[in-house]
Amino acid sequence: MKQAAALCAAMVLMCPAFAFEVDTFKSGQSKEQVKEALKSYTFDKVQDFSAQTLIAYDQPEKGSNRQFVFDFCNDKLVGFQQEMAPSPRNLMIIINNYISKYGQPIKVNAGSNVTSIGDKNELALYWRKGLDVVGVRYSVTQPIEQLLLQYDVPNNCWQTPR
Repeated sequence: MKQAAALCAAMVLMCPAFAFEVDTFKSGQSKEQVKEALKSYTFDKVQDFSAQTLIAYDQPEKGSNRQFVFDFCNDKLVGFQQEMAPSPRNLMIIINNYISKYGQPIKVNAGSNVTSIGDKNELALYWRKGLDVVGVRYSVTQPIEQLLLQYDVPNNCWQTPR
């Protein structure tokens, strides 16, 4: 019996930890821990968008392209999006780096649709890192372009990748 318990404990310890870590943000952190970590970033605004989403950003007129979106499930950080300076060049560099690091994407979404402010074109690619999902999304709705890096861990609130 002791051997079985020891074997189970060893197997649990040998399992890879499925978690993302981006700068000071780690999956599993509480919303309060994330808010505390955000204080050193001096964003113009940090606000609760919903019970599950926290947004930190600079005002658009700054042109800093700084925006972080944090998604929580049961008060644990399970998703993080970081806005980057949007350009096809930056997109290609990120995709090339991710292919070198993670291999071919597991999912590619490319689409175009009409919205109330015009055509929206989007390209999104997702890779697996263990059970985690790492993604990049580039969208254009004239005159707005957006380039986002996305990190998600498995959770019981939604399926990944989304």
